[in-house]
Amino acid sequence: MGAGIILIAFSILFGFKQAILNKMLRFSGDIRISQISENHSLAESPMTRNLAWEKATDQLPEVDHVQAHVQKPAILVGKENMSGVVVKGIGSDMPPQQLAENMREGSSQLKNAQDIILSKSLSKQLNVKLNESLILYFLSQPERPRKVKITGIYETGLEEMDKLIVLAERSWVQKMSGWTNDSLGTYEIHLKSKIDPNSLLKTLPHEWKLETSEELYPALYDWMKMLDRNIIIFISLLMLVACFNLIATLWVLIMERIPMIGLLTALGSTHAQIRRIFWWNGFFIMLRGLAIANVFAATFCWVQATYQFIPLDPENYYMSAVPIQWDGLTWVLVNLATVILVSIMIFIPTQLIQKIDPKDAINYKN
Repeated sequence: MGAGIILIAFSILFGFKQAILNKMLRFSGDIRISQISENHSLAESPMTRNLAWEKATDQLPEVDHVQAHVQKPAILVGKENMSGVVVKGIGSDMPPQQLAENMREGSSQLKNAQDIILSKSLSKQLNVKLNESLILYFLSQPERPRKVKITGIYETGLEEMDKLIVLAERSWVQKMSGWTNDSLGTYEIHLKSKIDPNSLLKTLPHEWKLETSEELYPALYDWMKMLDRNIIIFISLLMLVACFNLIATLWVLIMERIPMIGLLTALGSTHAQIRRIFWWNGFFIMLRGLAIANVFAATFCWVQATYQFIPLDPENYYMSAVPIQWDGLTWVLVNLATVILVSIMIFIPTQLIQKIDPKDAINYKN
């Protein structure tokens, strides 16, 4: 059963990490391209749009799509409170399904210039609802309030994003920044599979810089590495307990069959032959247990992935239910490692056999 717990632990760990990464990458992309400048504020420095580079990058087999953004710091004023936000201008190059999983109300499509999509936590903080209006002040133009309408409410569960990002129409944000349609703040590259950032870096103009999501959000990645270390400690303890349980079981079997060991020795069997008998006995016990553990783990993971019967608090765990991610290679490696480790460990109790005297063994029960 220890192997089953290990398989479930890996499935939950991978699911947890992937769910958090997916939420983050929908809003930040795997790779960000921006203008090299001394500007370290939330207001971006403009870069000239490069359609040829976009097309060439979009055709790379590892790239899902490239999308352009403009972001600008602002203040949103609601019925009761106000909040500092970053207005992120999005365009038609953002696929509609990219936000679909995070939408809680309204549409992920911005139809009018002054429509916005804000987070559920911001809507509660500002005490506003879908289709209501807010006043927005761009920080560079505080004397010119803008009336905006809420057409969508999203929720990622990632507090750093939910309390900061407001989505608006890109051309409108460009206009509010005094930029032309050819001026952008950043490119975001969303990947299908891993790619060497250095290969992309070589294609960039000299005035552009490249940053990976790991460089942009180091704290989040460090936190996930800490999870990896914790799960390794947990799994090591489980494996140790599983090995000792099997050793104890085999030891009991040997003690119960001491007379048989004495008889086999008296008939000419060597200690090595008798040890192999008990080793195979322990090995088949381990295989039966491993089969039961795999069935248990697969059933649990399927039920949780399908029905999500174990809920979570989104405010603390970034998601509403325990996530599951199936990884065939991990299941194979866990089973293989269990077989190898336990096969080695069950040699320990069989060493007792060579210390048993045949004459004493035959009369053991007397």
